[in-house]
Amino acid sequence: MTTHAHKNRALDPLMERPCRTGNSLRSWVALQGTVNLQGSLFARPRLRRVLAVLVPDACLLCDAPAGDIPNLCPGCAAALTHAPYRGPARIVAFRYASPISSLIHRMKFEASLPAARTLGTLLADAIAIADPPLPDAILPVPLHRDRLRQRGFNQALELARPVSRRVGRPVLVRACTRIHATRPQTLVRGLAQRKRNLAGVFRIDRPLTDLRCVAIVDDVVTTGTTVLELARTLRGAGVKRVLIWACAGRPRSDTQASRFATDSALVSMNSRRGST
Repeated sequence: MTTHAHKNRALDPLMERPCRTGNSLRSWVALQGTVNLQGSLFARPRLRRVLAVLVPDACLLCDAPAGDIPNLCPGCAAALTHAPYRGPARIVAFRYASPISSLIHRMKFEASLPAARTLGTLLADAIAIADPPLPDAILPVPLHRDRLRQRGFNQALELARPVSRRVGRPVLVRACTRIHATRPQTLVRGLAQRKRNLAGVFRIDRPLTDLRCVAIVDDVVTTGTTVLELARTLRGAGVKRVLIWACAGRPRSDTQASRFATDSALVSMNSRRGST
């Protein structure tokens, strides 16, 4: 057996089944725990095209060569529906279903920064398509320090970075802290229990009265309990209007005008005295 064959066999535990494009091996950039140097260090398209010759960039979904979207080939990118769910104060880029759900799972539970960069770019694209009024700043949903230590990064912050570059608004990195280590919302049943689980979980750490509008960035919106609790905290700190920008969610009906659980609460919150 050749040395190359031995290497392939040694990599077998790290590989998934062959993709539909016929590639038998996954790119190194798609393996768990690796960092996409091409996408992370060189955001300019011209440099990406030059560097692609030296640092191969593969699609996370099918292993074909990636295109303009980091870690996503043109075919898989074209198959995604770029029609964001837009509400009065909310943009959700995609319905929470495959393949977006697969990318989110890889990002959160397989420590995949390449998947985070892909999803952040897709969210930025969806916001550009929706062309909403822009906020003064962007706030990624904070993680508690214990969860941050376990995961190694805040996925909401990684999503917010490409969005910030696209819309030209700063990211509030140390403006808010998650002060309680609550149970994951996916393990809490019932809306009332979810609200109790998150009551008082966020703390504002710097004055925000100079900010009239802040956009919260999160990966997934389901019942909206987390983002609404954070929105209430921001309003209590003097922010006049709060927006929600999320990569994926579960709408009540699958149309572009779909209503989400956050909609009525956000409209009511933003319409209170002192808001715009």
